[in-house]
Amino acid sequence: MKYILLSLLVVLSLNVGKIAAFDARSTFNNFVRDPPPASNVTVNVTWVFIHKVNVTLVGITISNLQSSQYAALGLGQNQSMGEAHVFMCKRFANNSIAIQRFVNPEGHHPPVPAGSEQGGVFTPLPSKFIDGIVICQFSLSNFAPETVKQLDTLRPLSPTAKYHPLFSVGRLNSTGDAQYHNGREPQPSLVQLNENQNLMFRENTTKPFAAHSMTKNKKNTGIFLHE
Repeated sequence: MKYILLSLLVVLSLNVGKIAAFDARSTFNNFVRDPPPASNVTVNVTWVFIHKVNVTLVGITISNLQSSQYAALGLGQNQSMGEAHVFMCKRFANNSIAIQRFVNPEGHHPPVPAGSEQGGVFTPLPSKFIDGIVICQFSLSNFAPETVKQLDTLRPLSPTAKYHPLFSVGRLNSTGDAQYHNGREPQPSLVQLNENQNLMFRENTTKPFAAHSMTKNKKNTGIFLHE
């Protein structure tokens, strides 16, 4: 499986921004924030489902993301940004890049780290910062069949479930944890991990949202990112 993922990664890397060849669906919406740090941030998320091995390869490309900031992609059960699976792409102060997985359970509490028990195996792939562009990549595989339907709670991530894409951008604190998310944008369209997708979100400075603290014991909306 490791060699298959490496081969698929090469294909994905060569095709970042060219996924239209896979008959991916494109959705263009505005991305908003207030106040800075982000300025004219554009997030492009692409994923390709490889049927033969049941693996979803995800690539996130972010322009104008500043040092000590993050962009996040959420796959939500609704449009409120609570109850979401979150993938956060971070650009640290030294320009190193990391992609991390979280969940945002129990309404609007801060996201917490997630593992395979939340559905599928998350495998970070090489991420980088090149010519001002942040690129994050990861794969999702080995999904276990969902045997129990839980109502009013975050269900495990599933390749066949339909999700609302959710986006946000914010700043990192001195330890590299998400401190604020200054923009957030839920989308009305639904997506699935077993269908090729190409999503583009752009900042809209004419429609600002208020900043929200990511500290514990305060209610916050969830966040989401792709690299």
